[in-house]
Order: sequence, then C-alpha cells, then structure tokens
Amino acid sequence: MGMLWTTSFRHLLRHPVQLLLALLGLALGVATIVAVDVATGSAARAFELSLAAVQGPATHELDGGPAGIDETWYVDLVRTLHVVRANPVVEGYVTTGEEALQLLGVDPLAAAAFAADGGAGSAGGALQGPATLLDSRGALAQWLSGAGWVVLTRDTAAQLGLRPGASFAIDAGGHALQGQLLGVLGDSSGALAAVMLADVSTAQQWLGLQGRLTRIDLRVPAGPAAAAELEQVRRGLPPGVTLNVAAQRARAGLDMTQAFNTNLRALSLLALLVGLFLVYGTMSFAIVQRRRSLGVLRALGATRGQLLRVILLEAMGLALVGGVLGLAAGVLIGRTLVGMVSQTINDLYYVVAVNSVTLPPGEPLLAIGAAVAVALLAAAAPALEAVNSTPQLTLRASVLEGRARRVAAVLLGVSVLLAAGCLLIVLSTQRSVLAGFGALMLAMLSVAAATPALLYACARGLARSPLSAAPPVRLALGGIAGSLSRTGVAVAALAMAVTAMIGISIMVDSFRESLRDWLSHTLQADIYVAAPGPGFARPERRLDAAVVADLERVPGIAGFSASRRAVVDSDRGPVLLDAMDDTATMRAGVDLTAAAPAVWNRFTAGEVLLAQPLAYRLDLAIGSSLRLTTAQGLRSFRVAGVFREYGNDRGSARISRREYRRLWQDDSVSTLALDVAPGTAVGAVVGRLYGAAAGRQALQVDTPAQVRAISLAIFERTFVITRVLNWLAAGVAAVGLLSALLAWQLGRTRELALLRVVGLTRAGAAVMIEAQTVFMGVVALLAALPAGVLTAILLVRVINRRAFGWQIDLHLHPAQVGGAIALALTAAVVAGLYPAWRTARASLVQDLREE
Repeated sequence: MGMLWTTSFRHLLRHPVQLLLALLGLALGVATIVAVDVATGSAARAFELSLAAVQGPATHELDGGPAGIDETWYVDLVRTLHVVRANPVVEGYVTTGEEALQLLGVDPLAAAAFAADGGAGSAGGALQGPATLLDSRGALAQWLSGAGWVVLTRDTAAQLGLRPGASFAIDAGGHALQGQLLGVLGDSSGALAAVMLADVSTAQQWLGLQGRLTRIDLRVPAGPAAAAELEQVRRGLPPGVTLNVAAQRARAGLDMTQAFNTNLRALSLLALLVGLFLVYGTMSFAIVQRRRSLGVLRALGATRGQLLRVILLEAMGLALVGGVLGLAAGVLIGRTLVGMVSQTINDLYYVVAVNSVTLPPGEPLLAIGAAVAVALLAAAAPALEAVNSTPQLTLRASVLEGRARRVAAVLLGVSVLLAAGCLLIVLSTQRSVLAGFGALMLAMLSVAAATPALLYACARGLARSPLSAAPPVRLALGGIAGSLSRTGVAVAALAMAVTAMIGISIMVDSFRESLRDWLSHTLQADIYVAAPGPGFARPERRLDAAVVADLERVPGIAGFSASRRAVVDSDRGPVLLDAMDDTATMRAGVDLTAAAPAVWNRFTAGEVLLAQPLAYRLDLAIGSSLRLTTAQGLRSFRVAGVFREYGNDRGSARISRREYRRLWQDDSVSTLALDVAPGTAVGAVVGRLYGAAAGRQALQVDTPAQVRAISLAIFERTFVITRVLNWLAAGVAAVGLLSALLAWQLGRTRELALLRVVGLTRAGAAVMIEAQTVFMGVVALLAALPAGVLTAILLVRVINRRAFGWQIDLHLHPAQVGGAIALALTAAVVAGLYPAWRTARASLVQDLREE
C-alpha cells in the first residue's frame, strides 16, 4: 500500500494546476450553498430574535385588525384576569434619518409584571428594558409626560449619533415629530436593533391610534385554571378581535419568505451539481493520466480493492479540502448576500435589521458532507472502470476511448429517459414546488447526458465534410472525437451551466416585461398620493382626513378614487386587503383573468376580487368563499373575479371601499389616485398637492412613470442575488472546462510534437488548439440554446407558478443569450491559451521522448 500512496501523492503534486482548479470548482459549489444558507438563515434569525424580544414570554395574543382594540376593553379585561397575564402593545413603523425603526409602545409597569418569571435572555428585553431604566420617580415622570421620550439600544443610538437627553426628528406616516432619548439598553443579541421603545400614549399619538391598542399579549401558564381563564377570554371577545397563538406571528412571517428562500437554495444546488461534473472530470482525467502506472501496479500485484480505496480516498481528501475552503468562502460570500436578501425582504415582506451574520447550526457538517458525497459519487464511475480493467487493457488509451464512445451512446438513451421523467413529473404533479425543481434538475441532467454524443457527432460529421478538407482541420476534429472520455464531461458541464444561464435570463426578462405590461395596465390615474413610510400594508401609513379633503379640491383635479390597504385575519391566515372606491379608473386598472358574469355589479354588492397568487395559494376560484374577520365578526365573501398582480407574491384581495368602511369601521385612506383635467400640466398639479398638505403631513406623490421606475428598481434588487448565484454556477463550469481542456491538451504533448516534426508550424499548432477549444464551446452552446428555452418554460410556467402563483408571459429576444454566448466562448478561448503558448515554445526533443 505504501507504493500506491506514494504514486498517488506524487501524481497530485506533479499536476498542481489541475489540482487547484478542481479544488476551486468544488469550493465554489459548496460556497454557494453555504452562502445562501448563511444569508437566509441570518435574516430569519434576526426576525425571530426581534419578534421574541418584542413579544417577550407571550403565549397568545389578541389582535384587533386594522382598527385595533379599544383600550377601555383592555381595562375591563385585566380586572377579570387572575392567572393569565396581559400586556397592552401599540406598534408601528417610524423613520429617523435614513433608518426605519419599529415603534413599540409599552406600559413599563404592566410590561415588567408580564415579563416576570416569563423566561430569561432576550425574550423579555423589550418589556423589562424600560422598567430597568425607570427606576427613579423623575425618569418615570419623563416617560409618562407625553413629551416624546424614547429608549433605544446602545448600538442603535450610537449609529444615529444620539446620547441620552438628545432630541431628534422622527417621521411617522408623513408627520414630523420630535423624539427625546431617555436612555439606552444593552442588547448583545441585536434583537432590538430596529426597535424604538416609547410609552403607550406616546405611540398612540404618533401613530394616530388614540384610544386604540394594536394588540394585547397574553401569558397563559400551564394548568387547568389558566386554561379555563383563557376560554373565558375567548368567549368574551368583542366583534373583530381574534385570539391567536403567539408563535403564529413568527410562522406567518417566515412563511412569507419560504418560496423566495426555496428558489435561492435551488440555485445554490445547481452550482454544486455543476461541481459534480467537475470532480468527475478531474478524477477521470487523473486516472487516464495514470493509466500506465495503474496498469503496471496491477501487473505487479496490486489488487482491485487496493486501487479502489486509493482512488476513493483521493476523492475524499479532495472533497475535505474543497469543502473546508468552500465553507470559509461561503461565509464570506454570505456576508455580502445577507444585505441583498434583507433588502429584498424589506421591499416585499417586512422590515428586518440584520446586524450579524449567523452560520446555521450543522452547516459545517452539511457543507463537508455535500462535498464528500459529490466527490465520491463523481469518482465512483472512473474508479470502478480503472480497477475492473485487466492490466494489459489499462495501458491502452484506445480501449478507454472505445468505452467512452459506447457510454456516450448509452447516455444519449439516458438523456431521453431523463427528459421523459421531467415531462412525467410536470404532468403528474400540480402544486408541488419540490417536484418542479426535481423536473428542472432532470432536464439539466438530460442536457448533460446528451452532450458527449452531440460533441462526437458534430466532430465526426464536420471532419468528414468538404469544409474540413485541410489536414490540420481534420486532425483537430479527429482529436476531439478521439478523446471523448476527456472532452465529453467538460463540455457537458459547460452546457448545463450555460443552459441554466439562458433559462434564468429568459425567466428574469419575461418577468420584467410582464411586470412592465402589468404596471402600464394598472396605473390608469395621472397622480398617486400616499403617506410615506416603511413597512408593508402598515395601518399608520394613512392620509389625514382633512388633508384628503383638501387634496380632492386642488384645482386641476378632474376625478379621484381612494383606497385603503390593510392586513386582516381570515380562517386561512393573514390576508392583504385592498379596499377601493368603485370608479371607472379603478376598474380600468384591474387586469381580470377570470370573472363571474356582471363582475362589477357583484363587486359593488360586496363580493371580492382575488389576485392570482392569493387565489392559487388558497386554492380558490370563481364562486368560492373567503372568510375574513371584520369588526363585526367572521364573514364569508364570495369570489367574483381573479386578476393579474405582480406587486406581491402573497397576493391580495380587493373589496369595495364602501363595504370595507361598513364592515371594518375604518374610514382611513392609504392612497389617492387622481385624474388630472385635460389640458392641465401634471407637474403644476403636483406642486399644488404639496402646497395643500404643507405644514400638516408630508406626502409621497408619484406619477405613473415614477411608480414604474420604483417598481422596476425593486424588481432589479430582488433579482440581483439570483444573478449572483447564477454567475457562481457559471464560474464553476468555466473552471471545470479550463481544468478539463488544460489536462487534455497537456496530455497530447507527444502527439503535437509529432505534428510539428511533419511540418505543422508553431502558429499552426497554436491556432489548431484554440480552434479545438472554441469548437467545444460552440457545441456546448448549441446544446444549451434549445435546452435553455425549455428550462425557461419550466421556470416560468411550472416553478414560479407553483412557488408564487404568478402567471408570467414568456418573452424571448436575442439579447437574453448574450451572456451565455460570452461565457461559453470566453471559457473555451481561455482554456486553450496556455496549451497553445506551451506548444509554440516547447522543445520537440523533450516532448517526443518516451515517458
């Protein structure tokens, strides 16, 4: 065994470039998985910590919907409780400077009692914090004075440049407010980094919720007495107030991002799948290069089992080193991706502050395990082929190439089976996202399996055509066809990566064009006015009633429609509800894809319209019923139509604002859509709108062009991480091609030297090598072009539909394949540069010498 290990070790050291390229490719594949897990895990952990700190030890919560809970009912409730503890909460979002913070209004005395014996750690941080600071009568008086005293964490205060006692500006829904920093809290976990603590009355005043509470947290201890008391609370709930388990909030928030995170993980697995081909190529080439020494070792008595152990342990060593490098690189890449992920979450779902990067538990073992599994799987086939050959045949390259051609023919049949399996999965499953990704992986493996046969057919066919009459051209093509065991795998890996690039590019462009078309159809008004602020469907983002009345009377306004956006409870979880005035402008902006007869009469009468994502997620159709919690209790609403929407992947429901005001008792306005009178300049009207609200409320006034620009900017930010992961996978493939073709070309030094002796010039040899590598890049591109379109169809019509419920139109244009063409040809050209340079400068005598 000592001789076997020495031979193996020396071979690796004699080929350092190939070894480093293999490690680089494997490390990149592992790094993408780790980076995605780090980014998504850090964002999820930050959300969970923040929610735990805000909720404290609450086990249940009472939610009052958009209108909140009457605080007088809270007083009556507390008088009836003996075992269950209650804590009033007012929450919303405010901004100070460029930072968005969650304003949390708490009663320090009630919060301290609520958090007592409720657990340790950060769970009581937001509740116990004010109580620890208000240990003097003067501090408590300041807190309760209504003068805007707040508490921040030490890090947040330092980031904003604030010290205790300092005054600073706050914006809440367009209202300019003055806050004063009472004190700072230590927060080592970062859970309260995006939280501003204030008194309940201060939060009510700032958020426009006078006399109302956002929710009431309950801590229900174990035991029959507490259970009975909770049931008593349930029976006495006012209409519109719901009792929920506190953990449901965290689950609902994380569920929002589940499909987004699933897509990212699938893209990271693609890079590792490409890495599988790279490791296979590396191990296969290593065995080919050692075919003579392996044959000699077999002839000298080495057993099949000994050789197999050496080869597999080589692969495992390669995997361990590549896995460790990939783990370290993944953490570094994850630090960059976490900003992209959190930005997307803030744009589309909820506000989260990620101040630390978290490596999920077990991630190192997962990364190393994935690397080892890939390496052993990739090394198994070439290892078994090497050890099962007789010593004499192991010495002959012709035997290996003959087997490679037969395997290519078999793989062509496997490709057909994989494609059939992909089609079967798509047709036999309807809603499974996992099955959709399984079909996508089968489609890509089908491309990879068919590529070696395509490469051989193209090389042989072109070599026999009149276009290849020149002997150097025929020799170049014959060399490609005659080295299929080495060229086929490299071209297959590149074809699969290019396929993914084309597919994702078409998918992203199709989504962009569909979004652009939808915005053009939806934005029918001339001006849109809303209250500024962070957060998604936040109730504090409302226009003041007096401001609305004045805006509607601004000269140049020919018509208007108001809408209110809120999140309401249903028997199927939280639902985004848009209450809209039934006007001609509103109707023109709804792109109905399915509708009941007389749909607008039904809408006026109180039936609802559902966005495609919501209808798909809840499996609702025309005539179905959606049960929503109103201020008068749970009510059923019949579905009158389904409309196209790309602004929210969770989907929304639309209802007549007249019905909403009656059932939810909420007259608030979130957005005004204004029609400008013919012949009136839109810019002039915008100036008048700002003037009408000056000194009372800041406005967010946008024209349709500005709304489109903002929406497309959010879209581009959302897909930045997709493009990064896609290029990482392409990078793995490019490294694989470079490694494979470099090893192949360097293994042909004696053959090229013979050609030089019989008259091939140095320039001719260099051109022949570059022509070979470029030809292989072109073949990979030929395989990838149709496969990329089919991949795009799977992404658009199957995976995105199942993950988000969107119905996206497929848009095809030549620019979508530009990046893929550049990758394939650049990788092919670069792969031939060093062999071409070395061949031109090599010593013929040394290269002709027998090994």
